Amino acid sequence: MVTDAIKQVIGVFYPVVDPDEALSCVVLEWIDTKISRMEESIRSYERKYGMDYGKFDEKIRVHGAVFDEEDDWIDWGDAIDLVQQIIKTRGEVLSQLLIH
Repeated sequence: MVTDAIKQVIGVFYPVVDPDEALSCVVLEWIDTKISRMEESIRSYERKYGMDYGKFDEKIRVHGAVFDEEDDWIDWGDAIDLVQQIIKTRGEVLSQLLIH
């Protein structure tokens, strides 16, 4: 539920006529922030291992992994999957906003 107080705060940062449009801007900004953070996490793994996930995945599957590498392998793969899902969700949110 969006209270009047929340609408007022959103209106300060997103001064548009339609409160629903302002709330949509907040949601899209939040999604974009999450995408940026996850992409930075992915870049961090790429810097740490000096390769992209595809090469790292192949290396782990062929040669195995030590404990830390296995944890990173799982977390890195999860981060990539999550970014893809968030980007898809962002597209769905955006298309819903354009319909209204």
